[in-house]
Amino acid sequence: MRVAWHSIFALVGSALAGAIAIRLSRRLIRDERVYAYASAVLLGGLLTARLGHIADNWDAYAAAPDRLAAFWGGGIAVIAAPIGSTIAGLIAARRLRLPSAFMLDVAAIGIVLGLAVGRIGDVINGEHHAAACAGLAWCVRYTHPETLGQSGPVHPVVVYDALLDLAIAALAYAFWRGARAQRDEGRTYLLILGLYGAGRAATSLLRLDPVVLWGLQEAQILGLLYAVVALPLFFLRGRPRSLA
Repeated sequence: MRVAWHSIFALVGSALAGAIAIRLSRRLIRDERVYAYASAVLLGGLLTARLGHIADNWDAYAAAPDRLAAFWGGGIAVIAAPIGSTIAGLIAARRLRLPSAFMLDVAAIGIVLGLAVGRIGDVINGEHHAAACAGLAWCVRYTHPETLGQSGPVHPVVVYDALLDLAIAALAYAFWRGARAQRDEGRTYLLILGLYGAGRAATSLLRLDPVVLWGLQEAQILGLLYAVVALPLFFLRGRPRSLA
């Protein structure tokens, strides 16, 4: 059995995400509960990312049901990962008696940076079919017979995604430090979720992924949902509370 570059860098990105979240959490949490929390968040995200991939490619999986439980060698839809990560994070924080908003903040910073690292494997594999590209210095063309990309020049959409993730991580970390890492802050998580959703909805315009509803791809539907929910909440949480 061969191990794909995507799997290798997904593992590296996950390890980096957990390490960053644990390190940032040390501002408030000094004990070992953070390790159980980080594991829950990563596993929750992996589960819904896998379910998202299955939903996005249901015709193929319906024809071969034995592939449904095959995580190893199977695909994931990272756009669906925030659903599982959030649910698992809230449950884990409650059971471990950790400040849920603070933990979501630090976990989100780690995850979005880990996603950028995971995209390296996509670039090597030539994954994710993209719109044709012409006249730009950064158009790419995969010629190796074992790559998954198209043969003609295309937009390096996974590079766009990686740059988006890095920009969001840098902005969110700066915001998090400025917010003084309060226990009940939570806005860093909302900022990351909203910007990530909006960004993925935009970059998906260059993807050739299946259309699932209303002429939109799965990534566009979920991305827009994240943005319209998280960004208004981000600004509302930042408004001064009335003393009345």
